Amino acid sequence: MPLHHVLILIACNAAWGFNYIAGKIGTDVFSPLLFSCIRFTVVVLLLFPFIRWVPGQMQRILLLGLVMGGGHYTLMFYAIQMGHVLSTIAIATQLMVPMSTLLAVVILGERIQWVRSLAIAMCFIGVVIIGFEPVGTNDSVALTLAVLAAFGMAVATIIMRGIKNVGVFNLQAWIALISAPLLGSLALLIEQPTLHTLTSVPIKDYWTPLYSGVGATIFGHGLMYWLLTKHAVNLVTPFMTLSTLFAVGFSIWIYGDVITPRIIFGGLLTLVGVFIISRRQSPKPQS
Repeated sequence: MPLHHVLILIACNAAWGFNYIAGKIGTDVFSPLLFSCIRFTVVVLLLFPFIRWVPGQMQRILLLGLVMGGGHYTLMFYAIQMGHVLSTIAIATQLMVPMSTLLAVVILGERIQWVRSLAIAMCFIGVVIIGFEPVGTNDSVALTLAVLAAFGMAVATIIMRGIKNVGVFNLQAWIALISAPLLGSLALLIEQPTLHTLTSVPIKDYWTPLYSGVGATIFGHGLMYWLLTKHAVNLVTPFMTLSTLFAVGFSIWIYGDVITPRIIFGGLLTLVGVFIISRRQSPKPQS
C-alpha cells in the first residue's frame, strides 16, 4: 500500500476517534437524539445531490437506515453521554467486528477457523474484564448501551453485504434521509426539545454535529470506502483498530480519562482480537 494511502487511513481513524469527543460535547449540549438528528440533517443537506433511487435495493436501504439511525447511533450517543470514561465506550463498540462475524456464520452460513474463533472469544473476554472495573451505575449502563450499539452496527454490516452497486455518497445520503426524521421524532417524544432549545445554543457549539456529520461520516467513511476499492479488505480493515487508540488518546488528553491496568488488559485483548479477525476477512469487494 502506498504511503499516502496509509496516511489517509490514519487520518480516517483519527477523524473517527475524535468523533467520540465531538459526540460527548454535543450530546451534553443538545441531548443524544437531538444531536444525532442534527448530525444526519447536515449529511442530508450536503449529500442530497447524490441521492438516486436504486431499483431492487430500496427495501434493504430502508432497513439499513432504520437499524443505523434508530439502533446503532441512538444507543451509541446515549452511551457516550452517560459514560464518564470514554475510552471504555470506544473499546466496547469494537465488538461490532466479532459480532458481525458471528452473525455472518449464523445468517449467511459462513465458516470460521479456530484462530478467528479464539479471537472472537478474546474480544468478548476483554470487554467483560473492562465491565468488572469498579465504576458508577451510569458507567455500567453506558457500557451496556455501547455493546448493544455494537450489535446494531453488526446487524447493519450484514444488511450492507446484500446491497450492491450503490455509491457510497448515495448510500450515506439515504441513511441520513431515513435517520434524520426518525431521530427527530424520537427526540420530540423522549427529550422534548423546543425551538428555544436550538436558538439558545451558541452558534460555536454547533461545530459538534457538523464535525460528526462531515468529519466522521462524509470524510471518514467516504475515504475508507474509496480505499476499499483500491485494496483488499484484509489489508485495510486492520487499521480500523487505530480509531479506538485515537479515541483513547483524545479522551485522556481532553477529559483526563484514567486508564487502569484492568482497562488496559481488557482493551488490549479486545483490540488484538479485532485485529486478528480483520486480518482474516474476505477478499476485496466489488467497487
